[in-house]
Amino acid sequence: MSDDVVPDLNGLWSCAVIGKPRWWSKVVGGSVLTCLVGSWCLGFSVPVTILALAYKRYSKSAGLLLAATMYPYFLDVPVRPMAARFWLLAAHWFGGCSMSYEKREPNDLSVPHMQVYFPHGMFTLGLILNSGIRTAATQPDGQDWNHYVGTAGPQHPVPFIGLAVGMLVKAPIFGHIVAKWTGCIKSVSKGPMLNMMSRGESFGLTPGGFHEASLMEYGKERVALSNKKGFIKYALVHGYKVVPAYSFGESYTYYNLRGFKRIRMWLADRNLPGIIFRGFAPLPWLPFQTPWGIHTIHASGRQFPKIAEPSTEDVDKYHALFVSDLRALFDRHKHRFGLNDVELEVL
Repeated sequence: MSDDVVPDLNGLWSCAVIGKPRWWSKVVGGSVLTCLVGSWCLGFSVPVTILALAYKRYSKSAGLLLAATMYPYFLDVPVRPMAARFWLLAAHWFGGCSMSYEKREPNDLSVPHMQVYFPHGMFTLGLILNSGIRTAATQPDGQDWNHYVGTAGPQHPVPFIGLAVGMLVKAPIFGHIVAKWTGCIKSVSKGPMLNMMSRGESFGLTPGGFHEASLMEYGKERVALSNKKGFIKYALVHGYKVVPAYSFGESYTYYNLRGFKRIRMWLADRNLPGIIFRGFAPLPWLPFQTPWGIHTIHASGRQFPKIAEPSTEDVDKYHALFVSDLRALFDRHKHRFGLNDVELEVL
Protein backbone atom coordinates (compact mmCIF):
# COMPACT_ATOMS: atom_id res chain seq x y z
CA MET A 1 0.00 0.00 0.00
CA SER A 2 1.32 3.39 -0.97
CA ASP A 3 1.41 6.20 1.59
CA ASP A 4 -0.24 8.62 -0.84
CA VAL A 5 -3.44 6.59 -1.24
CA VAL A 6 -6.61 8.54 -0.43
CA PRO A 7 -9.45 6.16 0.52
CA ASP A 8 -12.26 6.11 -2.01
CA LEU A 9 -15.55 5.56 -0.18
CA ASN A 10 -17.80 6.59 -3.04
CA GLY A 11 -20.86 4.41 -3.49
CA LEU A 12 -20.90 3.19 0.11
CA TRP A 13 -23.28 4.16 2.87
CA SER A 14 -20.60 5.56 5.14
CA CYS A 15 -20.19 7.09 8.56
CA ALA A 16 -16.73 8.56 8.29
CA VAL A 17 -14.15 10.47 10.25
CA ILE A 18 -12.44 12.28 7.41
CA GLY A 19 -12.69 15.86 8.56
CA LYS A 20 -10.24 18.73 8.60
CA PRO A 21 -7.49 17.94 11.12
CA ARG A 22 -6.85 20.45 13.88
CA TRP A 23 -3.48 21.21 15.41
CA TRP A 24 -4.43 19.14 18.43
CA SER A 25 -5.90 16.14 16.58
CA LYS A 26 -2.87 13.87 16.67
CA VAL A 27 -2.11 14.74 20.29
CA VAL A 28 -5.64 13.90 21.42
CA GLY A 29 -5.81 10.72 19.35
CA GLY A 30 -2.40 9.54 20.56
CA SER A 31 -3.29 10.25 24.18
CA VAL A 32 -6.52 8.25 23.95
CA LEU A 33 -4.75 5.36 22.22
CA THR A 34 -2.10 5.43 24.95
CA CYS A 35 -4.87 4.95 27.51
CA LEU A 36 -6.45 2.17 25.43
CA VAL A 37 -3.27 0.19 24.78
CA GLY A 38 -2.02 0.88 28.29
CA SER A 39 -5.21 -0.45 29.87
CA TRP A 40 -4.96 -3.59 27.74
CA CYS A 41 -1.30 -4.27 28.59
CA LEU A 42 -1.49 -3.23 32.24
CA GLY A 43 -4.61 -5.32 32.75
CA PHE A 44 -2.70 -8.49 31.95
CA SER A 45 0.30 -7.43 34.08
CA VAL A 46 -1.62 -6.43 37.23
CA PRO A 47 -1.95 -10.00 38.65
CA VAL A 48 1.80 -10.52 38.25
CA THR A 49 2.49 -7.17 39.89
CA ILE A 50 0.28 -8.00 42.87
CA LEU A 51 2.01 -11.34 43.35
CA ALA A 52 5.43 -9.68 43.09
CA LEU A 53 4.51 -7.04 45.69
CA ALA A 54 3.16 -9.72 48.02
CA TYR A 55 6.33 -11.78 47.55
CA LYS A 56 8.45 -8.75 48.44
CA ARG A 57 6.20 -8.25 51.49
CA TYR A 58 4.76 -4.94 50.33
CA SER A 59 1.44 -6.07 51.73
CA LYS A 60 -0.28 -2.68 51.83
CA SER A 61 0.68 -1.85 48.25
CA ALA A 62 -0.47 -5.27 47.07
CA GLY A 63 -3.75 -4.91 48.97
CA LEU A 64 -4.46 -1.43 47.61
CA LEU A 65 -3.75 -2.51 44.04
CA LEU A 66 -5.91 -5.59 44.47
CA ALA A 67 -8.80 -3.53 45.85
CA ALA A 68 -8.48 -0.92 43.09
CA THR A 69 -8.64 -3.52 40.33
CA MET A 70 -11.15 -5.96 41.80
CA TYR A 71 -13.96 -3.73 43.01
CA PRO A 72 -15.72 -3.66 39.60
CA TYR A 73 -16.33 -7.41 39.97
CA PHE A 74 -18.21 -6.94 43.23
CA LEU A 75 -19.92 -3.60 42.68
CA ASP A 76 -22.15 -2.52 39.83
CA VAL A 77 -20.26 -0.27 37.43
CA PRO A 78 -22.72 1.97 35.55
CA VAL A 79 -22.37 2.63 31.85
CA ARG A 80 -21.01 6.11 31.25
CA PRO A 81 -22.11 7.61 27.90
CA MET A 82 -19.05 9.85 27.72
CA ALA A 83 -16.76 6.81 27.80
CA ALA A 84 -17.69 5.76 24.25
CA ARG A 85 -17.15 9.32 23.03
CA PHE A 86 -13.77 9.43 24.75
CA TRP A 87 -12.51 6.20 23.16
CA LEU A 88 -13.75 7.25 19.74
CA LEU A 89 -11.39 10.24 19.90
CA ALA A 90 -8.61 7.74 19.13
CA ALA A 91 -9.66 8.02 15.48
CA HIS A 92 -7.93 11.42 15.36
CA TRP A 93 -4.57 9.66 15.49
CA PHE A 94 -5.19 8.11 12.08
CA GLY A 95 -6.60 11.21 10.46
CA GLY A 96 -9.63 9.29 9.27
CA CYS A 97 -11.63 6.20 10.11
CA SER A 98 -14.93 5.04 8.73
CA MET A 99 -17.69 2.52 9.24
CA SER A 100 -19.34 1.69 5.94
CA TYR A 101 -21.94 -0.62 4.46
CA GLU A 102 -22.13 -1.67 0.84
CA LYS A 103 -25.73 -0.57 0.89
CA ARG A 104 -28.17 0.78 3.41
CA GLU A 105 -30.76 -1.79 4.40
CA PRO A 106 -33.84 -1.55 6.63
CA ASN A 107 -32.99 -2.12 10.26
CA ASP A 108 -35.25 -5.17 10.68
CA LEU A 109 -34.99 -5.89 14.39
CA SER A 110 -36.74 -9.23 13.86
CA VAL A 111 -33.62 -10.57 12.14
CA PRO A 112 -30.65 -10.88 14.51
CA HIS A 113 -27.28 -10.00 13.01
CA MET A 114 -23.89 -11.50 13.73
CA GLN A 115 -21.28 -9.09 12.37
CA VAL A 116 -17.96 -10.87 11.92
CA TYR A 117 -14.85 -8.66 11.82
CA PHE A 118 -11.46 -9.28 10.26
CA PRO A 119 -8.56 -8.93 10.69
CA HIS A 120 -8.06 -8.93 14.46
CA GLY A 121 -4.78 -7.00 14.39
CA MET A 122 -3.07 -6.31 17.70
CA PHE A 123 -5.95 -4.52 19.45
CA THR A 124 -9.02 -4.89 17.18
CA LEU A 125 -8.93 -1.17 16.44
CA GLY A 126 -11.31 -1.59 13.51
CA LEU A 127 -13.93 -3.18 15.74
CA ILE A 128 -13.40 -0.64 18.53
CA LEU A 129 -13.45 2.47 16.34
CA ASN A 130 -15.88 1.40 13.64
CA SER A 131 -18.66 -0.54 15.32
CA GLY A 132 -20.48 -0.58 18.66
CA ILE A 133 -18.49 2.11 20.48
CA ARG A 134 -18.94 4.46 17.52
CA THR A 135 -22.67 3.79 17.54
CA ALA A 136 -22.96 4.33 21.30
CA ALA A 137 -21.04 7.60 21.01
CA THR A 138 -23.69 9.04 18.69
CA GLN A 139 -26.66 8.53 20.97
CA PRO A 140 -29.34 9.66 21.45
CA ASP A 141 -29.75 11.05 17.95
CA GLY A 142 -26.39 11.09 16.23
CA GLN A 143 -26.40 14.87 15.82
CA ASP A 144 -24.01 15.98 18.56
CA TRP A 145 -21.31 13.83 17.00
CA ASN A 146 -22.20 14.32 13.35
CA HIS A 147 -18.54 14.94 12.48
CA TYR A 148 -18.08 11.26 13.30
CA VAL A 149 -21.20 9.68 11.91
CA GLY A 150 -22.60 11.87 9.17
CA THR A 151 -26.37 11.40 9.01
CA ALA A 152 -26.61 8.21 11.05
CA GLY A 153 -29.48 8.26 13.52
CA PRO A 154 -30.73 6.11 16.38
CA GLN A 155 -31.85 3.31 14.02
CA HIS A 156 -28.33 2.59 12.86
CA PRO A 157 -28.10 -1.16 12.14
CA VAL A 158 -24.73 -1.65 13.82
CA PRO A 159 -24.99 -3.71 17.02
CA PHE A 160 -23.91 -1.96 20.17
CA ILE A 161 -22.31 -5.08 21.59
CA GLY A 162 -18.98 -6.55 20.54
CA LEU A 163 -17.83 -9.84 22.01
CA ALA A 164 -14.26 -10.36 23.23
CA VAL A 165 -12.39 -13.14 24.99
CA GLY A 166 -13.65 -13.46 28.56
CA MET A 167 -10.19 -13.00 30.07
CA LEU A 168 -9.91 -9.59 28.40
CA VAL A 169 -13.39 -8.48 29.47
CA LYS A 170 -12.55 -9.44 33.04
CA ALA A 171 -9.02 -8.05 32.94
CA PRO A 172 -8.30 -5.33 35.51
CA ILE A 173 -8.37 -1.76 34.15
CA PHE A 174 -9.42 -2.61 30.57
CA GLY A 175 -12.46 -4.54 31.75
CA HIS A 176 -13.47 -1.56 33.86
CA ILE A 177 -12.79 1.57 31.83
CA VAL A 178 -13.36 0.14 28.35
CA ALA A 179 -15.77 -2.81 28.62
CA LYS A 180 -17.95 -1.80 31.57
CA TRP A 181 -17.95 1.98 31.16
CA THR A 182 -18.93 1.84 27.49
CA GLY A 183 -21.31 -1.11 27.95
CA CYS A 184 -20.28 -2.19 24.45
CA ILE A 185 -18.02 -5.18 25.14
CA LYS A 186 -19.12 -8.50 26.62
CA SER A 187 -17.64 -11.96 26.94
CA VAL A 188 -17.52 -14.29 23.94
CA SER A 189 -17.51 -17.25 26.32
CA LYS A 190 -19.95 -19.94 25.26
CA GLY A 191 -22.50 -19.40 28.04
CA PRO A 192 -23.00 -15.61 27.73
CA MET A 193 -22.88 -15.76 23.94
CA LEU A 194 -25.54 -18.46 23.68
CA ASN A 195 -27.75 -16.56 26.14
CA MET A 196 -27.58 -13.52 23.86
CA MET A 197 -28.38 -15.62 20.81
CA SER A 198 -31.32 -17.32 22.52
CA ARG A 199 -32.77 -13.81 23.03
CA GLY A 200 -32.12 -12.89 19.39
CA GLU A 201 -29.66 -10.10 20.18
CA SER A 202 -27.36 -8.75 17.50
CA PHE A 203 -23.63 -8.46 18.15
CA GLY A 204 -20.20 -8.31 16.55
CA LEU A 205 -17.19 -10.54 17.13
CA THR A 206 -13.67 -11.27 15.86
CA PRO A 207 -13.40 -15.07 15.61
CA GLY A 208 -9.72 -14.92 14.63
CA GLY A 209 -8.94 -13.87 18.21
CA PHE A 210 -5.47 -14.23 19.65
CA HIS A 211 -4.58 -16.80 16.97
CA GLU A 212 -4.99 -14.15 14.31
CA ALA A 213 -3.20 -11.53 16.42
CA SER A 214 -0.27 -13.88 16.91
CA LEU A 215 0.00 -14.51 13.16
CA MET A 216 -0.21 -10.84 12.21
CA GLU A 217 2.55 -9.42 10.02
CA TYR A 218 2.79 -5.77 9.07
CA GLY A 219 1.27 -5.19 5.64
CA LYS A 220 -0.06 -8.75 5.25
CA GLU A 221 -3.80 -9.06 4.59
CA ARG A 222 -4.19 -12.27 6.56
CA VAL A 223 -7.01 -13.87 8.54
CA ALA A 224 -7.16 -17.01 10.71
CA LEU A 225 -10.42 -18.61 9.67
CA SER A 226 -9.92 -22.14 8.34
CA ASN A 227 -10.39 -23.79 11.73
CA LYS A 228 -12.82 -21.24 13.17
CA LYS A 229 -16.24 -22.84 12.73
CA GLY A 230 -17.94 -22.49 16.11
CA PHE A 231 -19.61 -19.18 15.22
CA ILE A 232 -20.97 -20.76 12.04
CA LYS A 233 -22.57 -23.60 14.01
CA TYR A 234 -24.25 -21.24 16.47
CA ALA A 235 -25.45 -18.95 13.66
CA LEU A 236 -27.16 -21.99 12.11
CA VAL A 237 -28.69 -23.11 15.40
CA HIS A 238 -30.26 -19.70 15.96
CA GLY A 239 -30.88 -18.62 12.35
CA TYR A 240 -28.75 -15.47 12.32
CA LYS A 241 -27.88 -13.21 9.42
CA VAL A 242 -24.09 -13.36 9.21
CA VAL A 243 -22.38 -10.19 7.99
CA PRO A 244 -18.66 -10.27 7.08
CA ALA A 245 -16.76 -7.04 7.73
CA TYR A 246 -13.19 -6.16 6.80
CA SER A 247 -11.09 -3.38 8.33
CA PHE A 248 -8.73 -2.01 5.69
CA GLY A 249 -5.68 -0.52 7.34
CA GLU A 250 -5.70 -2.74 10.44
CA SER A 251 -2.80 -4.76 9.00
CA TYR A 252 -0.63 -1.63 8.88
CA THR A 253 -0.94 -0.62 12.52
CA TYR A 254 1.92 -2.59 14.14
CA TYR A 255 4.95 -4.72 13.52
CA ASN A 256 4.71 -8.11 15.22
CA LEU A 257 7.86 -10.12 15.97
CA ARG A 258 8.00 -13.20 13.75
CA GLY A 259 8.89 -16.74 14.75
CA PHE A 260 8.04 -18.93 17.73
CA LYS A 261 4.82 -19.98 16.02
CA ARG A 262 4.35 -23.14 18.07
CA ILE A 263 4.65 -21.23 21.35
CA ARG A 264 2.35 -18.47 20.12
CA MET A 265 -0.34 -20.92 19.07
CA TRP A 266 0.01 -22.74 22.41
CA LEU A 267 -0.64 -19.44 24.20
CA ALA A 268 -3.52 -18.54 21.89
CA ASP A 269 -5.13 -21.93 22.54
CA ARG A 270 -5.25 -20.85 26.19
CA ASN A 271 -6.68 -17.40 25.41
CA LEU A 272 -3.37 -15.67 25.97
CA PRO A 273 -1.88 -13.22 23.46
CA GLY A 274 1.34 -14.48 21.89
CA ILE A 275 2.38 -11.08 20.57
CA ILE A 276 5.52 -8.95 20.72
CA PHE A 277 4.71 -5.72 18.92
CA ARG A 278 6.04 -2.27 18.18
CA GLY A 279 4.48 0.69 16.49
CA PHE A 280 5.18 4.35 15.92
CA ALA A 281 8.66 5.55 16.93
CA PRO A 282 9.50 6.95 19.45
CA LEU A 283 6.25 5.83 21.13
CA PRO A 284 6.16 2.15 20.14
CA TRP A 285 2.90 1.38 21.94
CA LEU A 286 1.06 3.64 19.49
CA PRO A 287 0.06 2.27 16.07
CA PHE A 288 1.77 3.59 12.99
CA GLN A 289 0.30 6.74 11.52
CA THR A 290 -1.01 6.29 8.03
CA PRO A 291 -2.82 8.75 5.77
CA TRP A 292 -5.53 6.21 5.02
CA GLY A 293 -6.67 5.42 8.57
CA ILE A 294 -8.78 2.32 9.35
CA HIS A 295 -11.88 1.79 7.25
CA THR A 296 -14.31 -1.01 8.04
CA ILE A 297 -16.64 -2.12 5.25
CA HIS A 298 -19.60 -4.42 5.91
CA ALA A 299 -21.15 -6.69 3.31
CA SER A 300 -24.90 -7.15 3.02
CA GLY A 301 -24.60 -10.50 4.77
CA ARG A 302 -26.15 -13.90 4.29
CA GLN A 303 -29.24 -15.14 6.09
CA PHE A 304 -28.48 -18.57 7.56
CA PRO A 305 -31.25 -21.15 7.88
CA LYS A 306 -32.30 -22.19 11.36
CA ILE A 307 -31.12 -25.76 11.98
CA ALA A 308 -31.60 -27.02 15.52
CA GLU A 309 -28.84 -29.63 15.22
CA PRO A 310 -26.58 -28.78 12.28
CA SER A 311 -24.47 -31.63 10.98
CA THR A 312 -20.75 -31.40 10.28
CA GLU A 313 -21.64 -31.15 6.60
CA ASP A 314 -23.99 -28.22 7.31
CA VAL A 315 -21.29 -26.38 9.25
CA ASP A 316 -18.66 -27.04 6.59
CA LYS A 317 -20.99 -25.87 3.82
CA TYR A 318 -21.85 -22.54 5.45
CA HIS A 319 -18.31 -22.02 6.64
CA ALA A 320 -17.14 -22.34 3.01
CA LEU A 321 -19.84 -19.87 1.95
CA PHE A 322 -18.74 -17.42 4.61
CA VAL A 323 -15.08 -17.67 3.56
CA SER A 324 -16.18 -17.04 -0.03
CA ASP A 325 -18.27 -14.03 1.07
CA LEU A 326 -15.34 -12.57 3.00
CA ARG A 327 -12.95 -13.00 0.08
CA ALA A 328 -15.48 -11.42 -2.26
CA LEU A 329 -15.95 -8.46 0.10
CA PHE A 330 -12.19 -7.91 0.22
CA ASP A 331 -11.81 -8.20 -3.55
CA ARG A 332 -14.68 -5.79 -4.25
CA HIS A 333 -13.15 -3.00 -2.18
CA LYS A 334 -9.37 -3.49 -2.12
CA HIS A 335 -8.96 -1.05 -5.02
CA ARG A 336 -10.27 1.73 -2.78
CA PHE A 337 -7.09 1.47 -0.71
CA GLY A 338 -4.47 0.80 -3.38
CA LEU A 339 -4.46 -2.96 -2.82
CA ASN A 340 -5.38 -3.98 -6.37
CA ASP A 341 -2.80 -6.76 -6.63
CA VAL A 342 -3.16 -8.07 -3.06
CA GLU A 343 -4.86 -11.38 -2.30
CA LEU A 344 -6.48 -12.12 1.04
CA GLU A 345 -4.60 -14.90 2.83
CA VAL A 346 -6.88 -17.30 4.73
CA LEU A 347 -5.05 -19.50 7.24
